[in-house]
Amino acid sequence: MTFDRKLLLIAPTIVLAFIVAGMAYATTQLRVLNSGEDTWKERSNFVAAVERKEKSLTPAQATTLLKLSLDVEARRAAGIRAAHDLLFALAIMTAICVLVLVFAIRRIPREHWPRFNFGGASRESSSSASSTPGTPS
Repeated sequence: MTFDRKLLLIAPTIVLAFIVAGMAYATTQLRVLNSGEDTWKERSNFVAAVERKEKSLTPAQATTLLKLSLDVEARRAAGIRAAHDLLFALAIMTAICVLVLVFAIRRIPREHWPRFNFGGASRESSSSASSTPGTPS
């Protein structure tokens, strides 16, 4: 069984496709973390009304409200850390895939493109290939 050189290009390309999907997932999760921002104005108005003594709040309700806000803050911080870690891992994977693709593309022979060698090796090989064996050059 021979090693297909195209596999050197296909595998990193598939991984890059998964990386794009992971980045899309991370952005949607960050959008979900930001969804609490939609009701911030109403919650802020409620707290301001309590401060102005327009609405009453018992100590038990205040404690519950404080616990809920701390829980939300902890979850938000954990979500941001997880998104940061995911994006960092995806960036490392992307860099590795790009390096593999660069080295793999250089290893695959170019059959349809001319090779640009910046030395005399290409002229010598073409002149020796054009001469027939047994005839003096």
